[in-house]
Amino acid sequence: MSQSPTPEDQPSTWVKIARADALQGPRPVIPVTAFGQALVLFRDEEGELGLIGRHCPHRGADLCYGRHENNGLRCPFHGWHFDRNGQCTEQPAEPEDSTMYKAIRLPSYTVVERDGDILAWNGEGTPPAIATASATA
Repeated sequence: MSQSPTPEDQPSTWVKIARADALQGPRPVIPVTAFGQALVLFRDEEGELGLIGRHCPHRGADLCYGRHENNGLRCPFHGWHFDRNGQCTEQPAEPEDSTMYKAIRLPSYTVVERDGDILAWNGEGTPPAIATASATA
């Protein structure tokens, strides 16, 4: 029986996951499958990219259908908000003094835009610089 690859099984490398023009339009949010995981790629209001787990850890709702707001995505089911690093920043149904949200985090990956492509880093630590075509010629 075949098993899904785990991040440990995959080499540490930059991987093209989308074209930058896929995030054009009024709602820059798209589903992506990379590194054996269902992820969601988005561009926040500051123009920064986020690549985080696609499903809310609370009830599994698909964040691709969430609200794109406050530099992140808000779950369409109970309204949990996640920033571009996968950190939960708000849980509307919790008491005001609750800090439970601080312990909730989705998988996230470093993403960059280069020459019209969006690349994601699959590896530990600080990703290496991306060689440009002119640097390798």
